[in-house]
Amino acid sequence: MKSSSHAQSVNRRRYAIPLFLLIAIFLMAIGVMDAAAQSQTAAAAYYKDKNLNFIVPYKPGGGYDIYSRILRPYLEKHTGARVVIRNVPGAGGLLGVNETYTASPNGLTIGIQNAVASVTNQMSKIEGVRYDFTKFSWIGRMATNVRALVGRKGSSYKTIQDLMNAKEKVKMGATGLGGSTYVDAVITMKALGFPAEIIHGYDSSKEMDMGMLRGEIEILWGSYSSRRKMVKAGEQFIILQSGKKRSPEIPDVPTWFEVAPSEHAKKILTVLTAMHETGRPIAGPPDIASDRLEFLRQAFYKAMHDPDFLKDAEKAKRVLSYLSGEEMAQLAKESLIIEDANIKQLFIDAIKGSI
Repeated sequence: MKSSSHAQSVNRRRYAIPLFLLIAIFLMAIGVMDAAAQSQTAAAAYYKDKNLNFIVPYKPGGGYDIYSRILRPYLEKHTGARVVIRNVPGAGGLLGVNETYTASPNGLTIGIQNAVASVTNQMSKIEGVRYDFTKFSWIGRMATNVRALVGRKGSSYKTIQDLMNAKEKVKMGATGLGGSTYVDAVITMKALGFPAEIIHGYDSSKEMDMGMLRGEIEILWGSYSSRRKMVKAGEQFIILQSGKKRSPEIPDVPTWFEVAPSEHAKKILTVLTAMHETGRPIAGPPDIASDRLEFLRQAFYKAMHDPDFLKDAEKAKRVLSYLSGEEMAQLAKESLIIEDANIKQLFIDAIKGSI
């Protein structure tokens, strides 16, 4: 009878990985890592001292422009390129997004965008869309902000209850058809049931502020970070905020879920909340070479986590919410899915101005 030690020895030999195979696996792993390192070295050399065009789809001075200009020196630091910001306003941001998408895929043109507007424009097949939101070369997301409904200084509409009880249509400002401020305006008007006239066509949040100062509009939606300065100056006040939970920065302001009059209204607002998760992403045109795209993603990660950048963003009171390029690519696909056909049609009608 064979001893147990002999059986164990046989089993060890049976399941042991030959030394030559271990060495081969190790060498293959080194080869893969070396190839990846060489690829990134080549990409770094490619970007060194080149112009990296950065498209902002709104006029200078607005929230997207401010975010981009804060980021610029840190993208330069971590890419080695000269970042050239180009403001391409028009059609509520659509022109700039189109230009980013149709640029050469050489990796030298990227841009920030209002992803909510990009999603809703494509969903509704609005005229002029020349992109597929899911096919951008996603680099990452800078932020996803709390949305704030603000009123004009001196307005008689102080609370959401005032709006819901209004006897006449309230003038509400927005950018172009399909823009996030326009979508917020129309969808919340329908979900919460207050009468409003949407005054749209403003090219930036700054222009809407001027329109409010001139008395052209009573209320408007915008990101809280973009509204904060006017609120602090006493020119605007906050009526309502987005989301299911109150932001710690504005704990006394109700959310749109708190005041939703029905379960159906909450379902509508759930879709709108999910769309806003796409936030303020940065992307290039489709088909950027994988090594260059990975280099840009890594540079963006480093820029977004650079201590000096974080200080500059805090100083400018800009909220940050980083998301990787891979995560943003997945979110882009999910954002175009609305299971309730009636709610999807509501968004399409709202974006097209049919409501």
